[in-house]
Amino acid sequence: MTDQVLGLAQIKQSQVLESEDLQRLQDLVPELKQAVATRTMFRTPTEARFSVLNDLKHPTPASKYHQAKLEQVIMFGNLMSLSFDYREALIDLAEAEEQIESAQSFELDRLNVKRDRLTYKLAWMRAEAKERLREIEMWSRIKAQLEDAPFDHDNKDTEELQSLAIRYLQELPAALRAGKDVGGAVNIIAQAATMLAECERRQIPLPKKLVEHSKRLLKGA
Repeated sequence: MTDQVLGLAQIKQSQVLESEDLQRLQDLVPELKQAVATRTMFRTPTEARFSVLNDLKHPTPASKYHQAKLEQVIMFGNLMSLSFDYREALIDLAEAEEQIESAQSFELDRLNVKRDRLTYKLAWMRAEAKERLREIEMWSRIKAQLEDAPFDHDNKDTEELQSLAIRYLQELPAALRAGKDVGGAVNIIAQAATMLAECERRQIPLPKKLVEHSKRLLKGA
């Protein structure tokens, strides 16, 4: 599979590299095979947990869970689209192989190139599908670790006001110090003030120290 994904035979056959350059590439084959075999096309668990689900944008278990669910669904949708592309490529390959049987001269050469290109493309698509499945499973594990917290696992809106309020209250100090981006700062200040008031009206719990600090900042804004 790695040889097929690298396409080294096709590079050699094409003669796009001079013999000495091809040898330099050949010397790198073990390194290239290791790089391809161990590469991560999409996000790692570290990126998922600390970049995508960072505590500023997703400060509660509920917000983290629903974002993880969204990421999982998007990745599954991408895998589904890839499966359709793969089926089409298989048809194209079968068609090319059938045409090769009766082709001659330049037409035969072009069809051989098309067949090799499709074979290479299909190998990469299979590798991509494995990586997409890996990320789908990763989001499943992350969701499972968040499920013990008491929140609505089906409806994102149930606890969304709480998580958004915490997010904008946490962003408030930076917004108040903003220099050039006045519009962005005003947006954060407005959302923080509005959501804080609505949480108090609905008696939605927020971190006490965060609320007290935010009220002092909003009073002077």
